[in-house]
Amino acid sequence: MLVHALVLLASTLQAAGEQPRTAAAAAASERPPNVVVIVSDDAGYADFSFQGSREVATPSLDELAGRGVRCTSAYVTASVCSPSRAGLLTGRYQQRFGHERNVPPRYSEENGLPTEEVLLSDLLREEGYRTIALGKWHLGYAPHFHPLARGFDDYWGFLQGSRSYWPIEGTRLNRLLRDREPVEERFEYLTDALGEEAAHYVEAHRERPFFLYLAFNAVHTPMHARPDVLEELPSVEPKRRRQLVAMTISLDRAVGRLLAALREHGLERDTLVVFVNDNGGATNNASLNAPLRGTKGTPFEGGLRVPMLISWPARLPQGLVYDPPVSTLDVLPTALAAAGRQDPAPNALDGVDLLPFLSGEVEGRPHETLFWRRGAHRAVRDGDWKLVLQEDGEPMLFDLAADPGESHDLAVDEPERLAALVGKLEAWEAELIEPRW
Repeated sequence: MLVHALVLLASTLQAAGEQPRTAAAAAASERPPNVVVIVSDDAGYADFSFQGSREVATPSLDELAGRGVRCTSAYVTASVCSPSRAGLLTGRYQQRFGHERNVPPRYSEENGLPTEEVLLSDLLREEGYRTIALGKWHLGYAPHFHPLARGFDDYWGFLQGSRSYWPIEGTRLNRLLRDREPVEERFEYLTDALGEEAAHYVEAHRERPFFLYLAFNAVHTPMHARPDVLEELPSVEPKRRRQLVAMTISLDRAVGRLLAALREHGLERDTLVVFVNDNGGATNNASLNAPLRGTKGTPFEGGLRVPMLISWPARLPQGLVYDPPVSTLDVLPTALAAAGRQDPAPNALDGVDLLPFLSGEVEGRPHETLFWRRGAHRAVRDGDWKLVLQEDGEPMLFDLAADPGESHDLAVDEPERLAALVGKLEAWEAELIEPRW
């Protein structure tokens, strides 16, 4: 009931604060909403001011949180980059199609997001959307895995899992591409350039619905920060932490550039914006996941629970904090529902449409049970109880409602509950296939 009371209050404040709408904004409201999905890379759960950080100022993302919904129990489908993105763009557990681990960092005709999987870009293009991918891809390097072969009309970015933030001549996998062609790298700093490119595409395609997938490589290593931003942070120590904070500030400013473009063209109210990190903060970039246990690559909350914001002022409440578990699996069905698609997705989805939950139309949790597997690392959350299995380790059981930091293992105290969760995990695993690589 608390969530629904907050929904009602937020909706009332939203209505009271609405400003007269421009002709451009009125025209945009007559069509399906634009869809913008922003993904950051390896950021810590605690490393944004909308998450409570006093060290990392992210005013643009704070603004997005203020006019949308902040999900405190948002999960990705994998604790590392490539499979997490595969789950997000398909709305399906990526283990169902063998995309369980990172795509190996070498050219391959076989290793990539399987072409029989249908992506959000495919489905929104069928609905008449202009589909645009910017930034990090990391879902395969052969031509048939390229974004332009996976439902996107436009692409500006690189195919590898990481690369320099400074201009480089590039190699086969991390060179900068405009669509399929390498381009001369004339930008100053890649994070800034991604924000500018996003604003450019918004302006170029503002007259029709668009889907913009903006995948930053920030704040993934290498630790390349703008010198002028570093100068703003003389008191932040040690050096790697200062670099991380500076890179996050640049990320936030690039997001701000995109949000300003939406506002400038009267599209802010009628655009569904999702911001999410791709996995937990890493060990090598000085990120912080407090109060969560674990990091990128682990099945603990610090590897799987991430910052997530969802904004659509025309439909969703503003300033709402939403605590029930949600997943990046939900991005695809939520976007399709917003777009008004009537036909179901060709492949069975594991995600759900979040709109009725976030708007208060439907009570209860979007997910009662969520699963994870990456090799020997496995986990299941059922209600507020979580089972964690690691290689050569005993099963661990945690009550996340009382212990979100997973500091008290209750496996010995709750043997029946432990056995039930092991059974649920085994039943789910029976539906999966072996990893493709």
